[in-house]
Amino acid sequence: MNFKIKYNFSGDVEFHTCYVTYEQYQNFKNLPSIDTCTILKESKKDFEDYVKAMQRAIDLAVKNDTSHILKLSECV
Repeated sequence: MNFKIKYNFSGDVEFHTCYVTYEQYQNFKNLPSIDTCTILKESKKDFEDYVKAMQRAIDLAVKNDTSHILKLSECV
């Protein structure tokens, strides 16, 4: 199951959206650079390649590199 989430970085007023698995959401919302992170909707679409790319982006965000997450996200 995949979820569309809405988030923003600490000190940033702009929000972004992306799709993640629930496990990725749990990790994502606990990143020190994330201020707000909420689930917008559930999706049953197959996003296997996207999910793998998002996992790589989350792994990089742990190292404070948010550029990959921004490439996979939409501004709202």
